[in-house]
Amino acid sequence: MAIVSRRIIKPHLGKTDLVMSRVSRFKDLAIEAGAKSRLGKFLGGELNGCLQLTNVYENMESATKSFESYSKNPKMIELMQEREADPAAEVIGPEIYLNVYGDVSPEHNVILLREYEVDRKSLPKAIEILSDVDEIVKKEDSKLLALRPIISDKMNSLYVIYYYSSLSSLGEIIDRVGMSESFQKLVGEASNHGTLVSSNIAVNI
Repeated sequence: MAIVSRRIIKPHLGKTDLVMSRVSRFKDLAIEAGAKSRLGKFLGGELNGCLQLTNVYENMESATKSFESYSKNPKMIELMQEREADPAAEVIGPEIYLNVYGDVSPEHNVILLREYEVDRKSLPKAIEILSDVDEIVKKEDSKLLALRPIISDKMNSLYVIYYYSSLSSLGEIIDRVGMSESFQKLVGEASNHGTLVSSNIAVNI
């Protein structure tokens, strides 16, 4: 089991550099408090230009203890006061997710994040299809992860994350594998159990 905490940061126009500095400080403080933290920037989809900060923990207890720890850190308190005095971005989250298939992959730098609307009763079948998808994906320079929300405003979501080593690798694998008959057959089958509502690309920075 892994717990993934996610914040989406939407910089105000002209404030991107300031936001990057603040989020990087936040990330370092989260790591100091025990998180495995990564920062990415969206390059496509409705989140284009936004940042994504994710913290990964072994379980919910580790996540809450880490949150308590860095929230009390004087450096974090100072950072939050700076943000309050000079707002530079809209922050969504933290949202909390539980991995239901696969593992987080720190070795890959690009993710394709696909959000599905899935009824809870359909979740077991959706995960079963993911195992068939993984049989194809694991032969490539790619990894697969699926998350369901624990704390979020959209509790009927399933997030499917495809990891790639680079943007060029993403493009090549989508052309050759993602558009193949066998893969598209699984995509069609998945549509019987959930609806794809968004797709975004993010690159680690």
